[in-house]
Amino acid sequence: MYQTIVFDLDGTLLDTIGDLAAAGNEVCRGYGWPEHSVDEFKGMVGHGMANLISKFSPPEAQSEAQRAETLRRFTAYYDAHCADRTRPYPGIPEMLGRLSRDGARMAVWSNKADAPSQYLIGRFFPGIFAWVQGKREGAPLKPDPTVLFQILDALGADRSRTLFVGDSPTDIRAGHAAGLPACGASWGYRPRASLEEAGADFLADTPEELEAVIRRGP
Repeated sequence: MYQTIVFDLDGTLLDTIGDLAAAGNEVCRGYGWPEHSVDEFKGMVGHGMANLISKFSPPEAQSEAQRAETLRRFTAYYDAHCADRTRPYPGIPEMLGRLSRDGARMAVWSNKADAPSQYLIGRFFPGIFAWVQGKREGAPLKPDPTVLFQILDALGADRSRTLFVGDSPTDIRAGHAAGLPACGASWGYRPRASLEEAGADFLADTPEELEAVIRRGP
């Protein structure tokens, strides 16, 4: 069994896309910009909120000053509504509970801002994770492995018995950049084929399949 498992958040543990899309479209309505579908937002997320607002903003709203104001509006709305529609994927709470009872040490690393990452994990998975970290000022985003190395060091993790889990090619690349095997969660926001193309060491179509990968170990 893998002793340490580091999870992505959005699209892996929690289905957050409804609230992210609602926040983005609230900003778009306020400015009179075109709105976007939930499926369109699925293709935008995963690279941090500053990147997300650039993707849903029209070309004429890409100045540094405008992006800063757009991000401020988005963050204010999202922080107040980040759990309106967000829920754990079916089977995730039960899987995490079993792994925790069996001694697995688990962490979360997200490109989402740190404040909502901390809030959502505390709300939906209290007492499960030994470490939770979202995007903090000055810290690089995935796939840069700098933050992942810091998390592993803080946990005293044996890297030969650590697995990274995420739903996007960025997650797979982040795990590999840290020298870790990476499992793709195909129930998230990216096509299964994109995880295969990114070189995922394992693919799981359900939390039960993911648990089997974790329990088999390295």
